[in-house]
Amino acid sequence: MINFIHRRHLNVNSDGHLTVGGINTIELAERFATPLYVVDAERIREKYRQFYDALSSAYPKILVCYAYKANSNMAICKILERMGAGAEVVSGGELYISSLVGVKPEKIVFNGVSKSFDELEMAVNLKVGLINIESILELHHLNNVSSEIGEKASVGIRVNLDVSALTHPYVSTGLYVNKFGLDLDEALKAYKIASQLDSLTVKGVHAHIGSQITSPEPFKEEVTKLFDFVGLLKDRLGLDIECVDLGGGLGIGYDEMSKAMTPLDYASTIMPIIHDKIRQFNLSKPTLIFEPGRCLVADSCLLLSRVNYVKKIREISWVLIDAGMNDLIRPALYEAYHRLIVANKVSSKPVEKYSIGGPVCESADVVGKDMVLPEVESGDVIAILDAGAYGLSMSSQYNSRPRAAVVLIDNGIVDVVRRRESYADLVSHDLLPARLSGR
Repeated sequence: MINFIHRRHLNVNSDGHLTVGGINTIELAERFATPLYVVDAERIREKYRQFYDALSSAYPKILVCYAYKANSNMAICKILERMGAGAEVVSGGELYISSLVGVKPEKIVFNGVSKSFDELEMAVNLKVGLINIESILELHHLNNVSSEIGEKASVGIRVNLDVSALTHPYVSTGLYVNKFGLDLDEALKAYKIASQLDSLTVKGVHAHIGSQITSPEPFKEEVTKLFDFVGLLKDRLGLDIECVDLGGGLGIGYDEMSKAMTPLDYASTIMPIIHDKIRQFNLSKPTLIFEPGRCLVADSCLLLSRVNYVKKIREISWVLIDAGMNDLIRPALYEAYHRLIVANKVSSKPVEKYSIGGPVCESADVVGKDMVLPEVESGDVIAILDAGAYGLSMSSQYNSRPRAAVVLIDNGIVDVVRRRESYADLVSHDLLPARLSGR
């Protein structure tokens, strides 16, 4: 039996079936087919309240901007917008979605290491609250775009603090070897230039050191270095920074053994340092911007998948399911761990060790290895937990596989919030020239 501690939206009914938000997952799989993402709206609200309350109780001026990269489904973004969240976006597409769901422009932060001219123009026209640039050349591009439009863009500069996030190297973004931001010397030059450009208003400073961070030490180092730099800007350039954008990165516990930081842990880690630095440098209290993504949506969602076949190759028993790395790439890309449940046999005793593979023609298409589960049979439904962050948003049509549907459970009501793609969708943007269409 799975341990449901800290997962109050998950349960088991009298038939031994997994339920999400009170809804039987087996009925969902039969009604909507698989692979199927299932999202619990109330869990997202609960996680947002925990995050916001922890930070706002420790500091008077905060703005929480949900990181759309984690999951940009419109229904999820709308739930968070209604809770009061702003948006942290890194592309024109995410900026477009944030506008569609009604996020106020002043609550949008536009990040990204290589923004196009069109994206900068879009952000300036929308009058987003903060555009964080990542190079001196981008600073000039933004000034030119703003000048042509006749607007003054609010700008921040992302600094690379050379802080190890103690996480997977692919999601570490705060070291000098990473492509993100400017080192402190270059950032100081950038602020001096920005303060002299006519079409920019220097508003903020930004740092983000990585994702899935579960230790307090990286966050301590980040806020210490960042506020020391804010103090330097005031001393050297006379800039009293209005917004300090601390990025995101708070991780979750993907397995029973890992102990992730809670929002309260995070607040108690960084806030004493921030208060001390504000006093040390005699700063006007800046607005603190936070960009949580994974910690708000990851455990609100699971991916249901039907078992097609069970077979044995020598000593390995393989469970072959209909969800693949095109649906959830994290295990293949990061060797990430996700807990698995046989959703129609939750009350059954684990008896055998299995490896779980998908249908994609890649050896990396393995969701889990050596998982001890109840006896698995063709037709069973496997639930892959904690799939709400970087599952749907990183999904693809690889192997010409249509992307999965998404259903949202909200107070007992089930809505389809992303329809299942069809085979026709796979080729809907392809064009076949007339000279190739004849036989």
